[in-house]
Amino acid sequence: MKTSLISASLVAILAAGAAASLAFGQAGGPGPSGQNIAVIDVGTIFEKHVRFKAQMDQLKAEIERTENQWKAEAKEINGMVDQIKGMKSDSPDYHKLEAELARRQGDFNVNKALRNKELMERQGKIYFATYREVEDAVKDFCQRYNVALVIRYNAKPIDSSDPQEILRGIQRPIVYVDKRYDITGDIVTLLNRSAGTPVSGLPQGVPH
Repeated sequence: MKTSLISASLVAILAAGAAASLAFGQAGGPGPSGQNIAVIDVGTIFEKHVRFKAQMDQLKAEIERTENQWKAEAKEINGMVDQIKGMKSDSPDYHKLEAELARRQGDFNVNKALRNKELMERQGKIYFATYREVEDAVKDFCQRYNVALVIRYNAKPIDSSDPQEILRGIQRPIVYVDKRYDITGDIVTLLNRSAGTPVSGLPQGVPH
């Protein structure tokens, strides 16, 4: 521009899934040597979360329709402005059109501000609800595989052509991650499975 949406089917998947079949549990437990720390790329999860993407696409389409509506109304108002410029300021028609123009401009500004606020709030609710869903999925996963701590990190490579991206990249708190501790793919699979969506391109060992 707030509530968890984790479904009963996701809980069922976590409860009934084959033990140690998830990528993070392939070695018979969470990581080598009883390691109980994992990492997760939340940005990647949002990018691959099918239901979130569908909700955002729907919202973006609505925003586009709204913007087209504002453009059409603004065009009509500008037409009234052009019309009033060619009228005598002391004529009855001038004062009538002037009052109508003031009303239209006022309504336009108020309605646009309210509508934009509504769309921004809806976007925020979609992000918040999806993040709560991710939190619930991570919590259930960690309880199942005895993971005590999950650290957020950015798995994307640094864009060497962008100076600002380079600066952000070298400030990342995590420099190296053993991919065996990355549960991003597992969480994406669980979230999308709860919506009945097939998932491809995820780590081997994740049930499809």
